[in-house]
Amino acid sequence: MAINLSILNKVLNNDLQVTYSRASQQEIIKPYEFQNYHEDKTILLRVDKGDFCYGANMEPLKVGHSYFIPPNEPIFLRCSNAKSYTIFGESGFPNYNESARFHKKIAPYQDISDCSEVLSLLFFDANIYNAFGLFSFMNFPAIALPPDEDLDFLIKNIVLEEALDKIGRDSLIKNYIFEIVIHICRYISTQSKFERHIEKLSLSADKRLLDVLIYIKEHLGDDLNNTVLAEQACVAEQYVGQYFKGLTGKNLQNYIQNQRLERAYELLLTNAYSVQEVGNIVGFNDNTYFSRSFKARFGMNAIDVKRKIKQDSNFIV
Repeated sequence: MAINLSILNKVLNNDLQVTYSRASQQEIIKPYEFQNYHEDKTILLRVDKGDFCYGANMEPLKVGHSYFIPPNEPIFLRCSNAKSYTIFGESGFPNYNESARFHKKIAPYQDISDCSEVLSLLFFDANIYNAFGLFSFMNFPAIALPPDEDLDFLIKNIVLEEALDKIGRDSLIKNYIFEIVIHICRYISTQSKFERHIEKLSLSADKRLLDVLIYIKEHLGDDLNNTVLAEQACVAEQYVGQYFKGLTGKNLQNYIQNQRLERAYELLLTNAYSVQEVGNIVGFNDNTYFSRSFKARFGMNAIDVKRKIKQDSNFIV
């Protein structure tokens, strides 16, 4: 059966917003492995040189291939070809200093002939209606992408623009990211095995669901009980949870808590608020419960997020 691409095309042409986080080219200086690590950004990793493996079965990721990882999908990555590896689990690198022991940033115009393993990394967000993640909404898995000259050009130019930091950089990078998302969607649209993921986008056309998602996003600090949300969805209070799960496959209150925690993470990184203040802002009245929930979600204490040095993940700086 042919994939119905009308909704995907509409999203890409009218409803998509992209946000750039950072990009770099990295040389691996010690072999390591990620097992079941999670990152709240979309990641695109391209192999520039050397030996890498990806996925739970650690399949080879060849030079010129890319590893595309939607937000919060488990990351399995092996860097270098060695007899043993330092293994990092769900929390990734514990701190900046540990991260720096295993790789270092290099200039994208640098000669890499003397390097053993080199990769390029891009972190970004792609959202629908600025309310929810495009690839998360599709429940899209992490996948390997075959070599693509256009994709290579875009990744290289983003990394170069990041390094040179010239005027107009942000606008150029945003346009490049938009093109990257389109190229990724064009690829997945040719693969029948991804049909069920693309079909989930049809749910984004449900205005009632959209109203609920936007309301949640804009009122995380308020009491988001079923009575309030039922009014937004125009359904009976006793059915609003069933309605939400039927369309998204997610428990409504679990979804709200996850959104609150992700917003808390963002606030801790970008603002001077205390941990308790952030918990209150995003709707947690019990600071102990907030701290416990935060650690369960991100594998680290909320206070530790504020101690990060110029980074917004435990992946690669």
